Amino acid sequence: MPKGGSSRRYAQAVFQLALEQDGLEMWLDDLALLANALQDAEFSEFLDAPQVTVAQKVQVITDSLRDHVNPLALNLVSLLARRNSAGLIPGITEVYQELLDAHTGIERAEVVTAVGIDDDQQKRIGDLLKSIVGKEVTITTRVEPELIGGFVARVGDRVIDGSTRTRLAEMKRGIASR
Repeated sequence: MPKGGSSRRYAQAVFQLALEQDGLEMWLDDLALLANALQDAEFSEFLDAPQVTVAQKVQVITDSLRDHVNPLALNLVSLLARRNSAGLIPGITEVYQELLDAHTGIERAEVVTAVGIDDDQQKRIGDLLKSIVGKEVTITTRVEPELIGGFVARVGDRVIDGSTRTRLAEMKRGIASR
């Protein structure tokens, strides 16, 4: 089984190539498309199957993807298929996105709320997080009713917990310690 570090090395190589070719967004789109294609279990298993010849794998990859991704992305997936490592592509895509975000000065944040939030609330939370981390922030949201109210934001390795559940737990500990 391939190691997680392999995804990072491939992503770094792809990112360097994308920088040199001024194709950062094109590569992101191609990697996302490849990762999406590998969501199909049958396709993914075919590419990683050791009993399938390299020529068969490359032919299927070329026939399936040549009109959708750039030739270098096609070479990447072919190389990985030759090594029975096509399953690395989702990890490569994730690491590439992290490298691109760092390059462009964007921080990704996950905001978990008790109920869904509208665009205005999302913008206000984004502005708050931007002022805390000092970078532009892109938010993804998730609903978790157990929070009762408020929100929990994860930005990089930082957690900002403003949930009612946590506040109630703190109150309970404070009362119990008295």
